Amino acid sequence: MAKVTIAIGLLVASLVLLVIYGADAAAAGSNPNHHGFLPIDEAIRGGGLGGGAVIMSIIGFVLARKEPSKAVMALLFINGGLIIAGMIALIAQGALASENSSGAMRTIGSTIALGAILVGLGAWKAASDRRVASKPKASR
Repeated sequence: MAKVTIAIGLLVASLVLLVIYGADAAAAGSNPNHHGFLPIDEAIRGGGLGGGAVIMSIIGFVLARKEPSKAVMALLFINGGLIIAGMIALIAQGALASENSSGAMRTIGSTIALGAILVGLGAWKAASDRRVASKPKASR
């Protein structure tokens, strides 16, 4: 149970990082000089906040993979879905119409893939939890 508690803590921290990342990116998009409220550039924001969130989510999955937890499953779906939704919003804002559209497409595509990996881990967790729940308990 302690592993699940740590996993949930990591996944909640990941969610907080993703929300801060999204808010800073939105602030940068609405600002004429393209700076958000955090004093970091786009690459550091993506690598530090986004990459850190993905790594912590994967670690959270690994810690809780053998113990049933609906919270872990839900947070994996939420974190992955938030990443994918953020990239779709970026596409909708016209990020691919920039001068370096091939670079933007690579970044957006790989980020969507990371979000899809988290959603996949959430689905894997749901399936494995169902298998554990359906196993008959050994009698004493």
